[in-house]
Amino acid sequence: MPLFVASPSVEELDSLKKSEIVKVAKHYGIEFQPLMRKDEIKRYVLEYLVDESVLPSTVLETAITVPTDNTFELKRLEIEMNKEIRLKEMEREREREEREREREEREMQKEKEEREMQMQKEKEEREMQMQRKKEEEKKEKEVEATRVRGHKRLRP
Repeated sequence: MPLFVASPSVEELDSLKKSEIVKVAKHYGIEFQPLMRKDEIKRYVLEYLVDESVLPSTVLETAITVPTDNTFELKRLEIEMNKEIRLKEMEREREREEREREREEREMQKEKEEREMQMQKEKEEREMQMQRKKEEEKKEKEVEATRVRGHKRLRP
C-alpha cells in the first residue's frame, strides 16, 4: 500500500489484494461497505482519485467497469429461486395428497372387503341355522312318526 500512495496508478491498484485496497480506501477516507466486492471498492478509489485530480479522468474509461448495483439481478435471481422453491413445495404437497388419497382408497377397499366378509359370514350362519332348524324339524317329525307308530301298535 505505501507504494501505491507514493505513486498511484491503475496498474498498481489492479495488483493489490482486496485487503490492501481496503487500506488504501481508508487512507484516503473513502466510505464503503466492508462486504462490498473488491472491484466495487476499487471503483470508489479510482473515482476519488480522479475527483481529487490525482489520476486523469481517462482511467475511469479504461478501468474495468463493474456494475455497482446488481440489486435488480439479485432480485430477479431471488424471485426465480422462490419460484422454484414454491414449485417444489407444490410438487411435494401434490405427492403428499396423492399418497394420502391412495391410503384412504386402500382403507376404504379394506373396509369394503371386511363388510363383504362379515355379510358372507352372517349369510353362512343364517344358512347353517336354517339347516339345523330343518334337521331338528325333520328329527321331531321322525320322533313324532315313531311315537304315532308305537301308539298304533299298542292299541288292540
